[in-house]
Amino acid sequence: MSNTIQINKLPTRTWNRLKVNSAEVEWDETKAVFLGEDRFSAKREEAPLPIRLNVSDEGAEYSEKRLTVNAEKGSFVTIFETCTAEKPLLVKMKLNAAETSSIRLVQLLNPSLGGMLRHETEIDCAENSKIEIITIMLGGGDIYSDNLIELKGDKSELKTEVAYLGKNSQKIDYNIVSNHYGKSTKCDITAAGALMDSARKIFRGSIDFKNGSDGSVGSENETVLMLGDNVVNKTIPLILCAEENVEGTHGATIGELDDETLFYFESRGIGKNEAENIMARAAIERLIRLAADEDFEKTAEGALNAELNVKEGGE
Repeated sequence: MSNTIQINKLPTRTWNRLKVNSAEVEWDETKAVFLGEDRFSAKREEAPLPIRLNVSDEGAEYSEKRLTVNAEKGSFVTIFETCTAEKPLLVKMKLNAAETSSIRLVQLLNPSLGGMLRHETEIDCAENSKIEIITIMLGGGDIYSDNLIELKGDKSELKTEVAYLGKNSQKIDYNIVSNHYGKSTKCDITAAGALMDSARKIFRGSIDFKNGSDGSVGSENETVLMLGDNVVNKTIPLILCAEENVEGTHGATIGELDDETLFYFESRGIGKNEAENIMARAAIERLIRLAADEDFEKTAEGALNAELNVKEGGE
């Protein structure tokens, strides 16, 4: 039996009238097929191989997959994750960063039209650990990404880069909560993307300075390009503070292609539709380059070209 459940919740209720405190989805727990749990350990090595994860619904009507990665003290690991779904899929990822370890997570969330992808990431960060997350959201299906980062250790750090392209009537719902417990912790949350047709997107970014997080710093910023008359964008920055000696900043830039930009393209023989595609690609392609991995780049470029109806080798 399908039930309406609440996910992607803000850590405290606010902006009730805008209905952004959480997302509601239909989910049938009784039909959910458990696809198993994969566990990995990263040891201290000079040149560790990356972990490559390819997750799909495997044809189940509802499905759930779990992933766990433990980074041992002083280790470094890169995780390349690609998630596809033709039907509702829930992926639960748990990352544990031990003291002085580093985890780099590069993910492509790419559900098909008619599918739904829920991705939940929980990360525990010990002293002097570093987390980098690169998230690309494409596909035709709805995406719900929920991220909880616990900066428990002193001088632990988080850097997150998010890019998305919403098309047709797709829903993209991204939630990230960075909890600062340790002293002198840092987080930097950056998002950028484009919305076309009648796509809808919510970005919730929460930075919570807990009591005892003296000397901590956090920032979040989003840039949204609106390329459709019927698109809906909601950007929800939230900074909570229970400590005095901390610094938190947030900002957002939301707009359309202006006449000056369109004139620039037209003066070079580029029409409006092609100009919009070029601008829509920009944020995605920047993160693909940041991923710095040939296999991931090929997969992500293929997904992006499919979204923008680009033929292999050119437009």
